[in-house]
Amino acid sequence: MAKDMVPSEKYRAVVKIPNKEVLECFSEKVKTLFSENNPEWGRRSRDLRESLCDGNATRVSAIINKMLQSFISVRDTGKEDFYHGFITGVLGITAGSPKELKSNRESGNGYFDLAIMNNSISAAVIMEFKISGNSKASVRKKECAEALDQIERNNYDQEFQDDFDSIRKFGIVFFKKTCAVMEKSQLDQASE
Repeated sequence: MAKDMVPSEKYRAVVKIPNKEVLECFSEKVKTLFSENNPEWGRRSRDLRESLCDGNATRVSAIINKMLQSFISVRDTGKEDFYHGFITGVLGITAGSPKELKSNRESGNGYFDLAIMNNSISAAVIMEFKISGNSKASVRKKECAEALDQIERNNYDQEFQDDFDSIRKFGIVFFKKTCAVMEKSQLDQASE
């Protein structure tokens, strides 16, 4: 191995898809892997949606962390946009219609990252994502609180107040293939 080569680079290779048939095969495999046709992926996606609507931050964290460990590469984790797209895709397969999922939508005095609506239980969930440069749990907990403060400070829940009985708010902070999650009620309990 060359001196200037990073160890993981020795396993890198340029791959060319040889023809249209192989491309279609790869495309179909990816569509199946990341869809409700994959029972494990569909179950995890539904569990995540239910846990968000229930306000169960511990369960949300466990589900997302398992998905991050199983489905992404640490090479993908440099930007908040990646995580935003990942969670949007995960929750997108559980939406009954496009109206149940809103991304980067203006509300109040800014733009929330992601919201899901569950009309059957009159619940909305607002999520604010952050990326952390620190692996310490205490730092990421503080960053979750800052994300929740951003939701409150900018009144991101404004567009949901008249239509939903319950509005959950989550600060989700990512560090490589892990995340920390805090729901607004946890922040309220901590400040009491």
